[in-house]
Amino acid sequence: MIEFYIHQDKFGIPNAWEELTPGLFEGIMADMDLVTKGKLSPGMLQINHVCRAMGWDSQRLMQCKDEETWSNLAWLGEQVDFIFRVTYPDQDAALQELSKDDYLKAKKTPPERLKLPIARYLAKLDYKFVLNSCFCVQLIPYVSIQGKLYPGYIIDTGFNQLTCSLTALQFIEARSLLGCSKEMLPLLASILYHPGVYESESAHALAKSFERLSDETLQSIAFNFSSFVNYLFSKTQFRILVAGESEKRSPITTGALESLYNLSNDGLGDISTIEQMNIIKYLTILRKKLIEAVQSMGFAEMPVVDIAKNTGLPISLIKQII
Repeated sequence: MIEFYIHQDKFGIPNAWEELTPGLFEGIMADMDLVTKGKLSPGMLQINHVCRAMGWDSQRLMQCKDEETWSNLAWLGEQVDFIFRVTYPDQDAALQELSKDDYLKAKKTPPERLKLPIARYLAKLDYKFVLNSCFCVQLIPYVSIQGKLYPGYIIDTGFNQLTCSLTALQFIEARSLLGCSKEMLPLLASILYHPGVYESESAHALAKSFERLSDETLQSIAFNFSSFVNYLFSKTQFRILVAGESEKRSPITTGALESLYNLSNDGLGDISTIEQMNIIKYLTILRKKLIEAVQSMGFAEMPVVDIAKNTGLPISLIKQII
């Protein structure tokens, strides 16, 4: 939280995706659409977030001519550093020699405000702002369509344990739609907010109802799920599943349904049981099978280079597993 005082009263502004309310989240998503269209600057998006969190009228403040008020508001906006990440040419090549702490600062802070020796050089580069799309929280717990509530999937990180209510089939089908056209977003939403036991056919039929949701809500649902997927495959033990040179070689992305149904051949249940398997359990099994496969090839004295070709895993990771 960004904490500050007004007349000895303490206030706080959420400064992480995990701290947002659904309303604050959708507000950022609506503003981000304006940023994409060139109608709003990233700086004003951050100021708008401050105003929404505090319950202030941003339009009224914009008309204020008091220099101190604007200075304080601008300062608060600059402290909001969770929404964007700064990217530099050639996959942040200019940042590779920085320490871990300085690297994180450079990714969060525009070079003009960065207090590092390299800042002046970075300011000359063609840098861009991108959304920080990696977090582990459900920010749209339910949606309402014509008075009917559709609860969403649940993510719980309590006690340092990650659980998620999505089924394996639900996750695979939803993930296959990431990056889809705007017209497909109702289907993505109906998959993720499907009531009761998940079935592909009923989710497809339900998508017609989800077309009634606003564009902002549909985009927010897609971004929330995409960010959760990014978190799963970059911040948890499941990153090994996409550790190859290309995600297309991962069992999560190529032949995902085949990988799911192959578990039935392993004696883990019939097709219906496998489809309803919890996503965390499914990913845990895939990870276990991948590690065991690498270890088996290692025991058979297969060259590491050949193991890399068969699995798509980098040699450094294979050596750690063996």
